[in-house]
Amino acid sequence: MTNSRKHSENTTQTQAANNTRILDEWRSLSLNLKGQPKNYQLHSERILFALQSGLNQFLAGALQDLFIVLGSQGRPLRDRMFSLVLPLIDQHDREYFHEWLSHNSDSTLGCYRALGSVLISKTCQEDMTSTDPFVAKTTGTLIEQSRYAIAQGRVEDAQALLTKAIHSAKGKPDITIVEELLSLLAATRQKDSLETFARNLDQQNFKLSKHWKQVLESSKEW
Repeated sequence: MTNSRKHSENTTQTQAANNTRILDEWRSLSLNLKGQPKNYQLHSERILFALQSGLNQFLAGALQDLFIVLGSQGRPLRDRMFSLVLPLIDQHDREYFHEWLSHNSDSTLGCYRALGSVLISKTCQEDMTSTDPFVAKTTGTLIEQSRYAIAQGRVEDAQALLTKAIHSAKGKPDITIVEELLSLLAATRQKDSLETFARNLDQQNFKLSKHWKQVLESSKEW
């Protein structure tokens, strides 16, 4: 193998590793935001991370989450973040946010949900709902499909996918799927769902590790 070929393969492997790391961090930020929607610093960090990491496809969704949680408040922050992402979002999204800012609300807009958005507006026009741009991944493992949904902002879809797999399992469910759902519930701070799931696992004689027992104990403070 020539040195140039080795260099090319090493570069490709490094890029793949970096892409995996970036998406892992993006999913982590998205799950945390789902569980702490009023953490404005987290919103800003998530938007800036998408900008710095080249995740342009999720910028509109990250900005939309900030707009949703701020409502009619925080106009300077909304203006500042919109100006940052403006050059990198498409014309449809530019017009969407311009309309939102001009009315200081999305009450005149249809219920459009951008890719990457983990929150759902309760003030949009439900009778003007736009087509959801999200298309579920149908190839790969169940965990790959659920992580893809999370990256796209569809945390609830990922949760439903994992839950269905566990409930339909014959005998004890797959430990990797169990831990994936535990991680999702913990990251999104779904205290009651986490406790119920752990209780159901215990009834199936499924023993949780020391780590998850500590997580359950910590969840009492959420």
